[in-house]
Formats: sequence, C-alpha cells, structure tokens
Amino acid sequence: MLNFNVPLHIQRERISICNTCKFYNSTFKTCGTPLIGGKVDPEENNVTYYKAKIKLCGCFMEVKTKFRFASCPANKWFALDMKPEEITVLDQFINRVNKANKIEPDDINLLYHWYSKISKKHQQPSGCASCIRDLINEFRRQLGKVEK
Repeated sequence: MLNFNVPLHIQRERISICNTCKFYNSTFKTCGTPLIGGKVDPEENNVTYYKAKIKLCGCFMEVKTKFRFASCPANKWFALDMKPEEITVLDQFINRVNKANKIEPDDINLLYHWYSKISKKHQQPSGCASCIRDLINEFRRQLGKVEK
C-alpha cells in the first residue's frame, strides 16, 4: 500500500506545536471546534490571530498532522515539500482524474510525475488499473478527500 504520510518525528513536532496553541481544543484534540459531519459553525471557528482573520479547521489533529499536504490554518506548520500553489494544482488534477471514466496516458504520466516528486523515487508509469487507483486514492487521502 502506498503511504505518503510525514515521518513520525515531523508528526510529533506538529502535534507538539498544536498542543501549545491557544486554539487547540484539548477535550476533542481538534483545531478549534470539532468538524463533525463535514460542518463547523462558521462563527465558532473564525478567530483573529496576530491581527489576521483565520478560520480554524476543526480537524482531529492526531490525524491531520500525519498528512504530507496538510498545514496549520494559523501558519504554525506547513505542508511537507510542497508549496500551496502546487497542492492546489495537484488537488485539481486528482479531482479531475478521480471523476474520469477513463484515464488518459498523459494523465497517467502526470500522476507518476507527482508520485516521483513526492516520494523522491522515480517510478515508471504503470498501466495496472489497481495500481493507478491506489495511487489516486492515496493522493485523495493526503489531500483530505477521504478517510482511512
């Protein structure tokens, strides 16, 4: 199984930062009010931090801190090896190929390009349907689109 989670020491560092944050909800171990059923009361998680308006995510931090593409809404920690613009492009690409009935060869090549960039391992594109589906699902998981 593919797994792009951050190394354990980075996850621990992120959790340590969260534990000292004034917005951390230690009862639920979340960033602000917990995100339940995909919704958070909009006013409850809108806060001011260093004169900037931010929206706390409501995520369960023991899960979120594992994800490579995740970042803190207060910018206390960031995605690993990825710029926000790259994550946006990847997210749009993964959404598009996930909805497609058929994945084109150019999209397969691009999928493996992203895999190589993130894993730092060069892998030749595969025509194996289950390998491609596993790779798309892992990207979706890291982007917070599915729970596992």
